[in-house]
Amino acid sequence: MTNDDVADATRMIAMALGRGRAPARSSEYARLVQRYHRDPEYAHMVHMAAKGFDLTVLDVDHRAGLILGTTAETTLALPVTELVPVPQDRPLYLLAQLAIATLAFPRPQDLDDDEFVGRVTVSAVDDFVRAHALAIEQRINAAGEDQDPPTGQPGLEALWRAYLRRSATGRTKGDNTPIAASRKIVERALKHLVEYGFMHKVAGDGEDRYVTHVKYRVQIRELAAGELLGELAGLGISRLPSGNLDRTPGDPAGPTPMAAGSSLAEPSFG
Repeated sequence: MTNDDVADATRMIAMALGRGRAPARSSEYARLVQRYHRDPEYAHMVHMAAKGFDLTVLDVDHRAGLILGTTAETTLALPVTELVPVPQDRPLYLLAQLAIATLAFPRPQDLDDDEFVGRVTVSAVDDFVRAHALAIEQRINAAGEDQDPPTGQPGLEALWRAYLRRSATGRTKGDNTPIAASRKIVERALKHLVEYGFMHKVAGDGEDRYVTHVKYRVQIRELAAGELLGELAGLGISRLPSGNLDRTPGDPAGPTPMAAGSSLAEPSFG
């Protein structure tokens, strides 16, 4: 391999880390994606270059380009503590991310369908979590169980209480939704997914919809699918019944901005 080959590999990593980069918008990026698929030695070099940044190669897609995942050692991730400055909001933000992924991909086979496109709205995510939280509360009350989480194990199983304490919307004096409202937290979670290339927003009748990109599906499938299901099972939350999600298999995902990967069970954005 030559110096030019090394430059190509590192350039491909750089393009994957940059926001708004896609093979359809860059002939150079498209060339590097094509080379990755036809040249095994070059593909190996890309993997080694990613490893040098403490990143992993999750997939290389002709639409999304190089999809990277973070590791615990990387310095390129933006942790949830920076995304959500208020500590009390962070667990609810993580819960919102879990619910978004569950609503976006309600069936396991959706994660393996290259043409599947999921759609969610802020109200749908909030209603989903709130409905399950109410069901958990009713079940515990009916059983007469202790509503406090086990000592030293506050975890996700107790989040229903915190979520139900938040107003879904509410209004401020300026007729705005309070930033502590649960739907504002969901909106923030979706905004971050848009900013880092996992979704794009489409105006709808009365409410905007958030549409998944290839990159988001790959991240959920490769990094968080099993963990997400386990966390949700601990909450008593099951996947959404079929028919309750507005989804369109085969619908094009539209422009796919590029960014580094993240684990949705504990989000970090590169």
